[in-house]
Amino acid sequence: MKKLLQSLFVLMLFAGSAWAQNRTITGTVTAKEDGLPLPGTSIRVKNATGGTTSDVNGRYSLSVPSGTIELEFSSVGYSKINRSVPANVTSLNISLENDSRILDEVVVSGYGSARRISSTVGTVAVVGARTVESKPVANAFDAMQGKVSGLQVFTSSGEPSATSSIRLHGVGSLGASNAPLFLLDGIQVDESTILNTNPNDIENISVLKDASATSIYGARAANGVIYVTTKRGKIGQDATITVQGQYSVANPASDKFYRNFLNTAQLSQLQIEQGLRTAAQTATLLAQYPNDTKWYDYYFKKDVPTYQTDITVSGGGGKTSYYISGSFFDSEGNRFRSNFDRYTLRSNLTTTLNDYMKIGLNLAGGSSDTQTNPLAGNDTNGPLALLAQPWFSPYDANGNEYYGTLIPGWGRYSPRYLADNTPYNRNRLTFTPSGFVEISPLKNLTFKSQAGIDGFIDRTTDARLPSYAAFPGAGTLSEYYSRRINKTVTNTLEYKFSLNKNNFTALVGQEYVDGTTQEFGGSTVGLPNDNLFILQNGNATNRGVSSFKTEYSFKSLFGRLEYNYNNRYYIDGSIREDKSSRFGVNNKSAIFWSIGGMWKAKEESFLKDVEWLNDLTVRASTGTSGNSAIGNYDNLATAAGGTNYNGLSTVLQSTAGNPDLGWEKQQKTSFGFRAEFIKRIRLDVELYFRETSRQLFNVPQVFTTGYSLVRTNVGALENKGLDVSLNFDVWTNDEHKAFITPYINANFNKNKITELFQGKNYFVNSGTGVLWAIGQPVSFVYPMWAGVNPANGLPQWYIPNAGDGSINTKTDPNAVTSTFSAANLQQNTGIERYPWLNGGFGFNAGYEGLSLSVDFTFSQGKYLINNDRYFFENPTTFSGFNQAVTVLDYWKTPGQNATFPNLTQQFTQFDSRLIEDASFLRLKNVQLAYNLPQSILSHTKVVKGAKIFFVSRNLLTFTKYTGPDPEVDSNLTLGVNPNTRQVGFGMQLTF
Repeated sequence: MKKLLQSLFVLMLFAGSAWAQNRTITGTVTAKEDGLPLPGTSIRVKNATGGTTSDVNGRYSLSVPSGTIELEFSSVGYSKINRSVPANVTSLNISLENDSRILDEVVVSGYGSARRISSTVGTVAVVGARTVESKPVANAFDAMQGKVSGLQVFTSSGEPSATSSIRLHGVGSLGASNAPLFLLDGIQVDESTILNTNPNDIENISVLKDASATSIYGARAANGVIYVTTKRGKIGQDATITVQGQYSVANPASDKFYRNFLNTAQLSQLQIEQGLRTAAQTATLLAQYPNDTKWYDYYFKKDVPTYQTDITVSGGGGKTSYYISGSFFDSEGNRFRSNFDRYTLRSNLTTTLNDYMKIGLNLAGGSSDTQTNPLAGNDTNGPLALLAQPWFSPYDANGNEYYGTLIPGWGRYSPRYLADNTPYNRNRLTFTPSGFVEISPLKNLTFKSQAGIDGFIDRTTDARLPSYAAFPGAGTLSEYYSRRINKTVTNTLEYKFSLNKNNFTALVGQEYVDGTTQEFGGSTVGLPNDNLFILQNGNATNRGVSSFKTEYSFKSLFGRLEYNYNNRYYIDGSIREDKSSRFGVNNKSAIFWSIGGMWKAKEESFLKDVEWLNDLTVRASTGTSGNSAIGNYDNLATAAGGTNYNGLSTVLQSTAGNPDLGWEKQQKTSFGFRAEFIKRIRLDVELYFRETSRQLFNVPQVFTTGYSLVRTNVGALENKGLDVSLNFDVWTNDEHKAFITPYINANFNKNKITELFQGKNYFVNSGTGVLWAIGQPVSFVYPMWAGVNPANGLPQWYIPNAGDGSINTKTDPNAVTSTFSAANLQQNTGIERYPWLNGGFGFNAGYEGLSLSVDFTFSQGKYLINNDRYFFENPTTFSGFNQAVTVLDYWKTPGQNATFPNLTQQFTQFDSRLIEDASFLRLKNVQLAYNLPQSILSHTKVVKGAKIFFVSRNLLTFTKYTGPDPEVDSNLTLGVNPNTRQVGFGMQLTF
């Protein structure tokens, strides 16, 4: 017994000694670039087993042996670091530096505090500042084309003020808008507001894609959410002054279409063959007009300039950070009277008042002037000016332009003269102020109140000068003034806490959004003199006035709960109730929800030691959201002024209204994974199923009801698809700061209509060439071209199935006709309206101070109705005018296989020939930059950085499409102002 007691006593002393040799180290892990906490950071003693991870606030606690030890800190997206910890240290805070080759940006994914992509359940893609800055266009979203899998970005016009059409995961609605919700620093804005924002002020753009990320935005989020975050200063950073200037020139991205017209010899011979003119008459004509004019070179300006200048001041001292910027942008279009210039100012301030309160104020505003070419569509002073015969010339024998007089033979005025005498300008003053107050009255509890405005004031002037030669002394003038104020007020309460390895974040919130747009204007005619060009000087008996006002509002309550166990297993859920003035009295409210989960499989013991696998994260989510992008009063029976009755004004009911009108509903389910291999290859894959029901259709009515259309909830549509993003390091060399990193982003999407209205199996959208048929994708419907009969040169079209059978394509060579009837011959062409594949690829590379980025974009399965061909491939319909060279391949002799019929027939009808494959591949952006080394700059003691760069946009285009521009996002295109090819250079200095 005595020996046993002695043994127990020795063991107790040993155990006590061992216990005394351990100590606990606590601290916080943050990101070096922004100071935000890094949850999920692994902390362990080097060469030892076990360890811990930081919680949602970046805090950790770890029991370690006494004496000097070495701790190892590692987090996805950050460079691993080791720190020696002396025996007397029990607290250690660490800042990890971002590994630029690994994506783990800070994102905002639906109210509350920012978090890392690696700890976000929802699918969020982030496009950084380097993608959108220093591009030679005003539209920041143009640079996002091909950068985010699943996000389709098309720019349909070469106007300098053009915005992009943006779709996420296909077409989500056949009756309402397909545009996503745009947020600027948390405030709802219109896409045009981003056009009036300097792209160089943007820190990043987050694209919220799945239900887990978007459903908390409820009724406005069915088409995704695009969250734009502007730049801010950093506390503890000395003031940094950056000045940048750049210059570029622009031309149409492709001139293939415009160079494809008959020259003088070809057209004159064709007209002889048509019998329009004899050879002798042709000789006389050409003796009088001995020219061969390329009208494209005359109607389009060449090498039009774009200038941009920016200056920013950013930094932070004490508890306040600041970012102040100003910019000037001026871009001229290739068509006459096409221009956009913009001035912007921005000031972003954030300050910490005390231990529990922080405030921020963003003040942004600007002024822009927009001129758009009015001569579009089928105007012979614009797009159809290429019908002009090449033997006529816009210049006299001395080389002087016919300015102010009709061009002999052609009979039109110079486009320069038209632009000067029909001025148009829209001046817009924009203001997007926002501010917030953030209070933390208790540990881990944060209350945030934020408010902002998206506003503009427009003054639009549209005129025809009295000196205009076509209507001398009969000037016209219209002046319109409009103002829009959209307000957003958001209040949230967020609480974060941890129980051992269980981490929770709970959030509740309230939001109010309203908008008011007002306009008034006046017009007059008969203005006699350019120097008396004001409204009251017009014809007193022919003046007009107009005004309107429109309003809407949303009220919302929402909440979200997030949970993770040991930063390995994640689950979150959200719920939101929305009420809107846009919907009927019986359906003003709706509830939207989501649930999602994420598993960091790499953290499991069976994968943790797999060296070639650096990350494997699996995620899934499902949820609902809504679409409310319709008119503000579609639910109401509205009235309008009617014709006079017995000299008295009248009021008529103009729309039927619908008290049962409610939200368009979408359910979206996604499953995906993110992986990294051998610290070089990064892959992100996501499958999704998107179903839209209760669509907001304008349903056709029997005219005897008194109404042609009534907005109704009916019909269903689904989209299924796959997103793939892949990037990898081909070569890296830290010593020389060298890397080559290719990437590819792709989206595969198919749509299908599953329900229509009024029991219909199909519906043809009159005048659009578009068919909606149950069980089929949105498709084109036109008469199907069967070719030219080689025996007699007559045109042929396939005879479709009778009645409802026309929704099934029939191309029986034994069932053709040479008698055209658009109504009787139309059938489903089997050609889908929307592309099945969109994406981009390219690479980023660098060596020392040299960097190069190359971006291609592509679209496959994209089709367009090329309406231009109807005018330019129809010499028997538009007799005497110039045509495309393709018309020379017409039928002349029996047995000939020709493109066009004989000269007694109309060459081109509105049939399937006009539906062209507009798939394309574009070299979207190239940027080559060189940063001068510090060894040179250090001698100045003033200049901290200097960069010179070369930029280009739409440098190359590859497509089978024969029209001006394949990128147009429409079912039909006519007379489009095509996208531009731009090349330029710039310089940036940092002080």
